[in-house]
Amino acid sequence: MQSYITEQYRNYASFGPYMIPFFGKMYFGRIQNIIKTVLQSRKNFPKVLDVGGGLGLFSLNFKLNFPKSEIFILDYSLHEGIRETLTKNPTLRIKDYIKADIQKVTPFDSNNFNLIFALDILEHVENPSIAIDEILRILKKNGLLFVSVPTESILLRIVRSLIGAVKNIQTNPHWRGMVRSEREFFKILQEKNINFIFKRRFPYKILPRVFSYDIFYLIHKP
Repeated sequence: MQSYITEQYRNYASFGPYMIPFFGKMYFGRIQNIIKTVLQSRKNFPKVLDVGGGLGLFSLNFKLNFPKSEIFILDYSLHEGIRETLTKNPTLRIKDYIKADIQKVTPFDSNNFNLIFALDILEHVENPSIAIDEILRILKKNGLLFVSVPTESILLRIVRSLIGAVKNIQTNPHWRGMVRSEREFFKILQEKNINFIFKRRFPYKILPRVFSYDIFYLIHKP
């Protein structure tokens, strides 16, 4: 697997908990693990959407490993200059960068994408259920949805508290909307007409409920 970090990401990511090397390494390790998982499927994905793609770090690394895929980024906010950088890069060109709210009807047709990523984004929206419904609307039949959400494990809470006290950095839990935990989020997923390919914790296999900080879902739309 190939990896790539843009200069734009280095510029914009110099704030918050990811400026700390420990968190930065975990974040990029998550990206690598997700792409490796998709590579193992040995499938082609002509059209891919990255929901909440932000600065494009994940999309660029995905494009590097799936050069034939057309990749779109959808995000609620648009950093200055990022759209131009991502869509004009001759080597890792992103198809388009769309500013939109996934909780509303997006500009995409129904049954549009072969693969959609929603990575550590649905915990930030007010109503994850509505967001998931829109994602499933634009996902093709037999398409795949890869979701990740934080677990807020015991160890992560301790680390957040320590870093917040020492570095004076905002490290509050990510769940910001109507849903306040991964358990509540999972119940919402179970109500949808979907098939779970897997649900697993990342990154640790030893005592995962204590040490892991993310949960991955790979979902199939029947």
